[in-house]
Amino acid sequence: MQLAVSHLTRYSYAEPIRQIIQSIRLTPSEHEGQRVLGWNIEATGATFGTAVKNGSGDWVQTLCIRSECTSFEIKVNGTVETIDTNGVLKGHRERINPIAYLQHTATTQADKNIEQLAQQAGKGVSEADGLERAHRLSNLVTDVLKFEKQSTNVMTTAAESLKSGRGVCQDYTHILIAAALVLNLPARYVSGYLLASDDLSPEEASHAWAELFIHGLGWVGFDPSGRCCPDARYIRLASGRDAHEAAPIRGVTRGIGEESLDVTVAVTSMQQ
Repeated sequence: MQLAVSHLTRYSYAEPIRQIIQSIRLTPSEHEGQRVLGWNIEATGATFGTAVKNGSGDWVQTLCIRSECTSFEIKVNGTVETIDTNGVLKGHRERINPIAYLQHTATTQADKNIEQLAQQAGKGVSEADGLERAHRLSNLVTDVLKFEKQSTNVMTTAAESLKSGRGVCQDYTHILIAAALVLNLPARYVSGYLLASDDLSPEEASHAWAELFIHGLGWVGFDPSGRCCPDARYIRLASGRDAHEAAPIRGVTRGIGEESLDVTVAVTSMQQ
């Protein structure tokens, strides 16, 4: 499948900002499930550093604006060819040992509710059968959370979203990661894009899911918000221990003033 991506991020400031420095991970890396056919990133008034691959196999690039501004845009346009690999991440070059992803963050810290969820998934399943435990766990997360827009925010933890019973793809992913760590399964957060379907609005084309490391298979993707494993509709961008580490855009500004952010993402199939 060939997917076209259009991603616009616009920042506006109440007062002029003197300097902006950002670390962006907006270019998909290649693996057996995806191949970049064309990709372009533009930002008004910005200087880009050289793109490098980090230890997780993600492309990282620095963006810097050194003149005063009250707004700027980052525009991403590209085309990616995708193949369904049944959720298994194959041929992705990275150097970090999977055991590094056994560490939780403040967002993925498990509480008693998450521990009970993990124990339920592992009940009656051998520890050696990591894939079955992972599938059961992902399905349980799907069942315990109701998808509801604007019910949480970027600071909401896995424990908080599970307690409320509501969330978006970020929250489903954080809960799955937290529970997987209870079962001693390395887990990480993945940010990317998803082709919109009848059940998914174009505004939700910016997506997130989890990858769990299964011995004998490697990293396997699970999307509990969609009750599936990533397929040809998904484009993988970046990964980390949680949403903050896997964010496609992170940065700092010099100046005083309120910031507003507007993001528009569209993913379409070239075959349509």
